[in-house]
Amino acid sequence: MNGSILQYLQPVSAYIYQPPTLTYSVVIPLFNDAEILPILHQRVSAVMHLLNEPYEIIYVDDGSQDNTFAVLQNVYQQDSTHVKGIRLLRNFGQHPAVTAGFEQIEGKIVITLDSDLQNPPEEIPKLLNKFAEGYDVVVGLRQIRQDSILRTLPSKFVNWIISKSTGVMLHDYGSMMRVYQREVVQLLNQTEESAKFITALTGWLGVKIVEVPVSHEAPADGQSRYKIGRLIRMTIDIVTSYSLLPIQIVTATGFLMAFLGISTGLFLLAWRIIFNINVTGLSSFVALLLILFGIQLAGLGIIGEYIGRIYIEVRKRPYYLIRTLLDRK
Repeated sequence: MNGSILQYLQPVSAYIYQPPTLTYSVVIPLFNDAEILPILHQRVSAVMHLLNEPYEIIYVDDGSQDNTFAVLQNVYQQDSTHVKGIRLLRNFGQHPAVTAGFEQIEGKIVITLDSDLQNPPEEIPKLLNKFAEGYDVVVGLRQIRQDSILRTLPSKFVNWIISKSTGVMLHDYGSMMRVYQREVVQLLNQTEESAKFITALTGWLGVKIVEVPVSHEAPADGQSRYKIGRLIRMTIDIVTSYSLLPIQIVTATGFLMAFLGISTGLFLLAWRIIFNINVTGLSSFVALLLILFGIQLAGLGIIGEYIGRIYIEVRKRPYYLIRTLLDRK
């Protein structure tokens, strides 16, 4: 880890400020995963056991509406030496859930994973091998994605936006299969913004990141966790939180339209003076007005998103709230 990064570290929680007592911390957010959790735990535990190093698995129940927490309690009772359970007060979202897990880690190497088994836990050693080469963050680059076009297209757009705004050109910012240096997680925990998108923030930090190809499978329960409405909302949140590009585009478009409007007006005036021809065209004028009003409304909408983001930030509400904490024994 670069010394210039370490100098910014400050204590952020009781666990993460203490020296690491374990080698690995695995953080997995859960949402309505009662059926898949036992299989998930079995596979993750098998992989971690083969690494032959002390580890913990931190499951974060993000306000599930089924009996996920009851199943998590059973998993905890059967493997309390390795399992830590967190139950959030309500559904806060994937990134707040991961952050809740981050603030409880005891390992010096942190691994994150989705619960749907689309990225097989068996790929973890591949990321760790690359991590051993001295990288701060290793990202699993999903190969031959088993998702619909409604999932992959927004993902490509978000990847492009985040890459442009952070300057870190990654192909798969949406991949939750990652390995982090503990110090990177400390830096992430110190950020205070309300819309904290971990994948984007990691790129913004400027740490040493590399991608490693990993396999990608269909969701174990056959359903993607990301519906189209949620993807659209998340895309807007990420764009307005980490980039000024949308408002810059609208500004540039406004100047361009103003230039075209002035140029058209001067051209029509010259046409009338030189050729003494009255230029009419109500339909063209109406079309031009519609275009201008459309651009204005779009610009106001984008500005509204940024103002709304500021409003959320100044309220300083907690990023997440914990209902129950099951600590390791």
